[in-house]
Amino acid sequence: MRKRQVLIGLCLLLGLTACTQDGGLQQGEPQGSAPQQPKAKELSVNERKEVLGKVDTGMMNAQNAFGLRLHQALSDNPEYTSDNLIISPYSITQALALAYNGTAGDTAAEMSDMLGWKGMKTADINEGNRQLRSLLENGGGVELNVANSVWHRPGLKLKEAYLKAVKDGYGAEVVETDLKSGDALKAINKWVYDKTGGMIPAIYEDPPGGVAVLINAIYFNGGWMDEFDPAHTVDEAFTLADGSTQKVPMMKREGQYSYKEGESWQAVRIPYGDGRMHMLVILPKGSSSMDELHQLLWKDTSVWKDDYSFETVRLDLPKFKLEQSFELPDALRGLGMVKAFDAGEADFSNMAEEGDGFWIDHVQHKIIVDVSEKGTKAAAVTAMGITESAEPPAQPVVMKINRPFFFAIEDRDTGTWLFMGSVLRP
Repeated sequence: MRKRQVLIGLCLLLGLTACTQDGGLQQGEPQGSAPQQPKAKELSVNERKEVLGKVDTGMMNAQNAFGLRLHQALSDNPEYTSDNLIISPYSITQALALAYNGTAGDTAAEMSDMLGWKGMKTADINEGNRQLRSLLENGGGVELNVANSVWHRPGLKLKEAYLKAVKDGYGAEVVETDLKSGDALKAINKWVYDKTGGMIPAIYEDPPGGVAVLINAIYFNGGWMDEFDPAHTVDEAFTLADGSTQKVPMMKREGQYSYKEGESWQAVRIPYGDGRMHMLVILPKGSSSMDELHQLLWKDTSVWKDDYSFETVRLDLPKFKLEQSFELPDALRGLGMVKAFDAGEADFSNMAEEGDGFWIDHVQHKIIVDVSEKGTKAAAVTAMGITESAEPPAQPVVMKINRPFFFAIEDRDTGTWLFMGSVLRP
């Protein structure tokens, strides 16, 4: 496997979420500065305990495991040649959940297997996602926003059960619009711009078309609990996977951090806000490599969950800004979600009456992470397009000219028959 260099742990965005906002959508291009994201209502300690008791930890573990399987699939794909590989498993899972609620039969079974939801009732999955969002979107001393939306073509009658599920479980806005139009393109991109605090200005370059588009957007703005002093940031050598070096701005700070190390790695948790959220950074030791760390990550993440000690750490952390885009269908197929992408096999009959002819024709994922002395800003968008199969070709009319017939040589424009006759014996 070719070597990859990952500057931050995969767990960076595994749990980032925020409040959803309903309201009207504006047409037109983004203008002015990035919109201010609304602050979520703080939960009391008792309220947090009550919600925490309702959160299904199995679903959280399944999401993290899915994220790492997807990370491995993308890492193994030679199409993505960048040294960095960042994704938002939460964003991707939420977009897939919007689609999952519309599936039935084998299509639903494949998706539930891939997402780790096998054997769970859809209602329990939706409630689990709702409770998790309720817990994560409140407090923490950080600014968070998560939003979901369903855009569909005019005249498409979405089933009431589907509408209730995506609205109640995921706070999704449902918008009817001509997905082939420029106005829809502007409105969707404006929605993405607004919901990501302006970090991701657009998800589509052309109108998406199809029958529906399902979108999740995440915005995160977290200040470090203890900021790095910009005066201590200096350009230093960073060793790349191939052994060469390049200069990067290195932030420096000494302080108390949750720390853990193994035979081949070190791990530190750098807290944001009031300490409820943090950046987990896992660093291979000099005797190891990112390839070895990847194998450990993909095998078992529980190693990095518990048993941290509070240590004085002299921390050097690169200041960086990363941005990536992915088309996910091939990777999702490789993880077992096959039928949803097959025009002849997909079953979205729980979305609409004609949904057994719907299928997913694209899944786009964009992500940006900006780490500085003050903290981290990050945003991700996952957009999934659902289209419909073409009408099956009409059965041909059988006409065997094997008996006497009449013919005419006709001028099509005037209807004049220039020649005509009956053929009894050709």
